[in-house]
Amino acid sequence: MFGLKGMYAMEKLPVYSLNKKKGNLAADYLKRVISNFAVVNIIDESVDLGIDMRAELLKETSPIGLFFNIQSKGKDEVDSETEKQGYFTVPIKISTINYWRQQNDVTILFVVDNVMGKCYWCNPLEQIADKISSIQSQDTVTIRVYLNKYIDLSSQECPSSIRQDIMLYMVNQVEHINEKLEKIKKELISGSKVNTKTSIELLKRITKTASQTVGTYESVCEVLIDNIKKQFSEAYNYACELEVLDAMIVKKWCKSGVFEEKGFTRSKKSLRDLQKEIDELINKYENDKENLDLLEQLQTYDYEVEDLLKNIGAFLYEMACEDSPFGDHTELYHKTVEREWKYN
Repeated sequence: MFGLKGMYAMEKLPVYSLNKKKGNLAADYLKRVISNFAVVNIIDESVDLGIDMRAELLKETSPIGLFFNIQSKGKDEVDSETEKQGYFTVPIKISTINYWRQQNDVTILFVVDNVMGKCYWCNPLEQIADKISSIQSQDTVTIRVYLNKYIDLSSQECPSSIRQDIMLYMVNQVEHINEKLEKIKKELISGSKVNTKTSIELLKRITKTASQTVGTYESVCEVLIDNIKKQFSEAYNYACELEVLDAMIVKKWCKSGVFEEKGFTRSKKSLRDLQKEIDELINKYENDKENLDLLEQLQTYDYEVEDLLKNIGAFLYEMACEDSPFGDHTELYHKTVEREWKYN
């Protein structure tokens, strides 16, 4: 008679490989981590073509309609050599890359360190966007995953850069729509068989959406301009208040005068410099509202002016306390030092 041990030793049984175990542990852990800020749905392995999960971001307990796909891989603990270079590499099949490109939502690659509990991530398509055509003859492409981008169980919010990747990928889909429209146009010109009714309806809807987008773009610019003007006016008033304080105190720190001082902003621009540049930018926008590059410039100056207001306000509070140590500066403290700012 064979004992149980001997019987099992003779039989052929399926093997639960170390790689399979590593991958399953990684996927289970990653789902727990991402569930802190998103609803996560597992993709059935029988239809897995390169995407393991799909997630929708949450705001507190409510879904917000921002989706991303997830490819999960397990990894042994990061070695010292990898730590030195700051990243490790992952080979991805070109067929998988092309599948990700077909998706309506961005695909984020996560590599889970099962030992340390860190889920490193990257946006693969962003890395290879400029060489998609040239890599088609290859079997795989190498993707870098940087060690400074990771989430773990302590992560309660989606990283802002993943949220940005989701939004930018949505914009890229508009470019794909334009490609399809160009194809429809060519088919109509060549007399190819095409569903004209559907094509015209598609064009109508896209044209309407495009008009709404232009209107929204201009509204965003107007909001930024209004915010820049308000905050600059507030900073200007603070500068005027500083000028009437004890001249000896203020001159100690602002040797060229408050309006010419370049230490209130990280860009080392004085209040006068910013005033001139802002006026020029607003005039440029009024004369060329279709210039999309101006939106980024407006956002830059929105940041610059907030930086100016934050620092000149804090300086005013300090100087006011020094000028009048026993005065009541509570209101000024709340307006400057305790104020919540849009940019960190």
